[in-house]
Amino acid sequence: MVRKAVFIGIGVAAIIAIIVGVLYSTYFSGFNSAQSKDENVKKLGADVDAQLQRRYDLIPNLVASVKGYMQFEQETLTEITRLRSQWQTAQGTGEKVELSNQIEEALSKIILTYEAYPELKSDSVVTRLMDELAGTENRIAVARTYYNDGVRDFNTHLRTFPNNLFNESGFLGAKPWGLDQYPQYEATASAQTTVPQVNLTNTS
Repeated sequence: MVRKAVFIGIGVAAIIAIIVGVLYSTYFSGFNSAQSKDENVKKLGADVDAQLQRRYDLIPNLVASVKGYMQFEQETLTEITRLRSQWQTAQGTGEKVELSNQIEEALSKIILTYEAYPELKSDSVVTRLMDELAGTENRIAVARTYYNDGVRDFNTHLRTFPNNLFNESGFLGAKPWGLDQYPQYEATASAQTTVPQVNLTNTS
């Protein structure tokens, strides 16, 4: 009986040791992978920010050039300048995504107005700025795609079993990894479909 009890005790201890070993291995394997994916998202986010910065560097000159031709919605020009300043001091990806979408809405009004009025297209400075903006928008689109792919990979990693056991507060009442999912950069869906009513005044 004593020998049987000893064997049972050894067996239980072995099972516990195996379980602890598997949990330990799973925890650190998943954690290390999460850290690697997290760093990748940060890098891809920095790439998006670099392209967005290129866009926002164009805004002061664009606003100044368009002002001379367009006595319209001064609110839009003021708003886009304000949003640009806010984006430059924004903290966190979520805030930058929101501000970026708002800036896109304001830019869409200027772009559609440019497309509709020959007075603007005849201005070489405005045309050059619009061409630079178009090229920048293409680069932003590519950078966003890579970023969103990285975010999707990272977020899926956190949500799937067994990694979700270690990164959600429901497991043992703790959240040992302490990692948060990233928001994706979604292009704003509220792009204008009609050209705003504009009163153009050529002051040159």
